[in-house]
Amino acid sequence: MSYKYTIAFDANGNDKGVMECFLAAQRFASENPDTLIKLVGDIAELSELNNNTNLELIENKNKPSDPRNIRKSMHENTSMNQSIALVLDNQADAVISSGDSGTYISALTLKAKRLNGVSRPAFMPVATAANERKFVMLDVGANLETKTEYYVEWASLASTFYSAMFNKQLPQVALINIGTEDYKGSQTTQEAHQLLKEHKEFEYLGFMEPKTLFDGKCDVVVTDGYAGNIMIKSYEGAIETFTGLLKKEVKNSFLAKIGGLFMKPSFRNVAKKLDYRSIGSAWVIGVNALALKAHGSSDNFAYYNALRNIKQALEVNLLAKLQEAMEKDAVQEDN
Repeated sequence: MSYKYTIAFDANGNDKGVMECFLAAQRFASENPDTLIKLVGDIAELSELNNNTNLELIENKNKPSDPRNIRKSMHENTSMNQSIALVLDNQADAVISSGDSGTYISALTLKAKRLNGVSRPAFMPVATAANERKFVMLDVGANLETKTEYYVEWASLASTFYSAMFNKQLPQVALINIGTEDYKGSQTTQEAHQLLKEHKEFEYLGFMEPKTLFDGKCDVVVTDGYAGNIMIKSYEGAIETFTGLLKKEVKNSFLAKIGGLFMKPSFRNVAKKLDYRSIGSAWVIGVNALALKAHGSSDNFAYYNALRNIKQALEVNLLAKLQEAMEKDAVQEDN
């Protein structure tokens, strides 16, 4: 049977085991009969549980022998490398993995190559602001050191992504800084600020402070990988801490328990909006392949959302649009 789309899914990188990946793949396959999921990992024992014809289980128990040795890990017969190979061999249209971040982005950069005009690929999650507005943020950990030109390339990539995925012609871009005043920030940030003002593919709004990240004031947030990673992890930690404290306070008081019953629908709605699992994963943006990096602690809900994001990208022909946009930018720079 032929399928419209095929997604390679590395199941070995999850901290909770392969079952979370399997459950997500099974649910997604059931809801999307036009898409084939190739689940790669230590999953032979799950074959009896698979009742979907569009969920193919590929056995591969191998993980990196030394995760600290990225160069070695990229060339081992691991489930991650096999999943990437499926895309390179045109047996899959996209890939997702929650394995080691460094190995994953290095393997994709080396094997799938970078898009024309891209110096460094980046990790880019899609998030939802308090006002329900979707926004993307990059880089969140792929590059600890950032040059001026990276910011401009990432803004261009992210704007093209946003236009394709959310049907907006002129995405609004902001650059993370320690203040919104024009004179603040490092030399690199200041130089990027000036270059971003010159671009016409997006509307550059200027500097943004991290405290307004989830206010929903822009579509694309650009930052260096070090700051971006800290912001995302701080958000995750703050939400977990707040949720834990709220539950504790409700349990400590009879009146709070009564009030909690009346507030339960509101709490549920807020929790849904704050649930970072709905982000699903981060795109590996800038490589010549559709690739998602999931969190190592992802559960089946997070994986399911990641698979949905991939299918949406396939439906809008995202990779071709990214290729076209970066080719256009490269030609303009040459002229």
